[in-house]
Amino acid sequence: MGLTRSVPPLLSATTVIFAITLIAQAVVAQPERTSANYFMPGCRDMASLINFSISEQSKEGSYRMGVCSGIMVGLGYLGKSYGICLPAEATSQQAAVEVVLYIDGRPERMNENFMALSVEALKAAWPCNR
Repeated sequence: MGLTRSVPPLLSATTVIFAITLIAQAVVAQPERTSANYFMPGCRDMASLINFSISEQSKEGSYRMGVCSGIMVGLGYLGKSYGICLPAEATSQQAAVEVVLYIDGRPERMNENFMALSVEALKAAWPCNR
């Protein structure tokens, strides 16, 4: 009789929090890399699902798209604590679309923190008290 182990939802959420914390620490080390201006090209790519070949996309571009994706997934798990209630069927790509539309609609705020603006965007799109 073999033992089966399943990952409890709390562990999955803990893993996401840990990953976001590591990314945030790496980003904090380079303050200019926390802005929406820095992350929006990657987030726009994620939102539109433009796929580049590895030779055409830089490591920096892949990093930006990966951070955007990670933030969308993380806020999907933890959004309620920020007042964000994504519909069960919402995807991280749909969340990225909302973030891109929100931030692109406020070009004067492009130097602000990307994570904070992402929270604002998703809270505006999917507030918990609809």
